[in-house]
Amino acid sequence: MRGSRALAIGLLAFATGALIGLDASGLVKGPLGSALARDGFADEQSAAALPQGAVLTPVLASSSTITSAPPTAAGLAKALKPVISSPALGSDVAVVVADATDGSIVYSVQPTKAQTPASTTKLLTAVTALTLLGPNETLTTKVVDAGSSIVLVGGGDPTLTTTRVRGAAAASLEQLASATATELLKAKRTSVVLRFDDSLFAGPTTAPSWPATYVSSGVVAPVTALRADGGRINPRSDARASDPSALAAQRFARALATRGVSVKGAVTRATAPTGAPNLASVQSPSVSHIVESMLTTSDNDVAEDLAHLAGVKAGVGGTFEGGATATQLTLNRLGLSTAGLTLNDGSGLSRDNRVGPTTLAGAITESAGAAQTGLRSTLSGLPVAGFTGTLADRFDTSATRPGRGVTRGKTGTLSGVSSLAGMVVDASGRPLVFVVMADGIPAGGNEAAQVASDRIAAVLASCGCR
Repeated sequence: MRGSRALAIGLLAFATGALIGLDASGLVKGPLGSALARDGFADEQSAAALPQGAVLTPVLASSSTITSAPPTAAGLAKALKPVISSPALGSDVAVVVADATDGSIVYSVQPTKAQTPASTTKLLTAVTALTLLGPNETLTTKVVDAGSSIVLVGGGDPTLTTTRVRGAAAASLEQLASATATELLKAKRTSVVLRFDDSLFAGPTTAPSWPATYVSSGVVAPVTALRADGGRINPRSDARASDPSALAAQRFARALATRGVSVKGAVTRATAPTGAPNLASVQSPSVSHIVESMLTTSDNDVAEDLAHLAGVKAGVGGTFEGGATATQLTLNRLGLSTAGLTLNDGSGLSRDNRVGPTTLAGAITESAGAAQTGLRSTLSGLPVAGFTGTLADRFDTSATRPGRGVTRGKTGTLSGVSSLAGMVVDASGRPLVFVVMADGIPAGGNEAAQVASDRIAAVLASCGCR
C-alpha cells in the first residue's frame, strides 16, 4: 500500500520529469516545501538535499497502475458527516468528492448548489488562461517608434517589475529602458517624447461589485494592461496607484534618463500607430509559470490580468465582462458543468460570483486528465498542505495533520465565506478530487471554518472509506 500511496502522491505533483521526496509512510518530506513554493517541482539541488531514507518517486506515472478501489458513497458519508455538520461551517455547506482517475463523483452534498467561491474562482481563471493563451505563451511589453515620439506599450504582463531582481525570470522596466536607450543612442537620439499605450484592456479598471476599499487598502490594483510591481506606489508597499499605467510610464521615463535619454514634456496616454517598428521589448515568464505563481500565492492582480487577457484572446474584450465570458465559453468547450455560474471577476473578490462545487471539481479533474497536459500547472500551482503558499500555515492541528503533504488545494476566503478545492491521496493510495464550499459561516468564524475544511481533507487522507 505504501507503494501505491507514493505513486498517487507522484501523480499529485504533476511536474514532468521531476522527483519528490517521500518518507517511509509516503508523506512529502521537507525539501519539497521550498521547491514547490517556486514552481511545483523539486530541482536538482533540492533532490540532492533529500534526507537519508527518502524515496525518489517519478511523477506522472500512469493512473492505470493504481489498483486500490475508490471509496464508496456510504463509506465517505460515514467518515465525513460529523465534520460536514460542524457548526463552524455554518448552515450552507456544499461538498463534492470525485475519483481523480476518471472524474466520477463518489460523494456529494449539494453538488450543483452555486455559492460564493471567493478565491477558488482562480481555478477557473487558470484553466481558461491555459486553454486560450497556451501554457508556453509569454507576454510582451515593448517600445515602438512612432516617429515624433516613442510609445511604451503594455501587453498585460502581471509580473512586470520596476527593477530586475537577480535570478528572477520576470521582465523589468529597467531592462526595457536599457535596451531602448541603446537603440536610441545608436540613432543619436538623446531626447524623446514618451507616450504610453494600455489600450489592450478596456472598460472600468475595477469591478462594479468591488468595494472601493479593495484598492485603497491594497487588496488589488486597478486592472490595466501596463502595470509594474502590481501597480504598487512602492514595490515594498501594499498601497496601489490610482493609474498604474501612468506610474509605470513615469518610472520608465526616469530609467531612460539615467541611461542618457531625456524625456521631453509630459508623459501621456496614446495609442501606438499600427505597424510602428519595435525599438525594444521584454518577455514575461510563460503563462504556465504565471498560473502556478498565481494559484500558490492567490494573487488577485495576476488573476485579473489573466482573465482580461483571456477575454482579448477569445475576441470578447479585455474587460471584466470579457474575462467572465471567456471563462464561460472555455468551460463549455471543455464540457464542464456551468450550472448556476455567475462571474464578475477573475480573482474571486466579488461577492456576487456564484460557482457550483461540481464546476470546480470538473476543472481540477480536467486538469489531471491525460488529454489536457497543457493544464498541468493548474495542479502544480496548488499549495501543498502544511508546506507552501496559502496552505503553509494550515493543517497544523492534531485533527488536520493527516492531510499535510498529501493534500494540494486552492483556498478561498471572504468574510463569512470559506472554500477549499483540490486533490488528496487517501490511505489506499488513490488520488481524490475534493471541493468544500461554505458561504454561511457565523460572524467571526472564518478561522474555525478553515480548520473544519482542512479536517475534511484530512479525513479523506486518513481513510479508504469503503
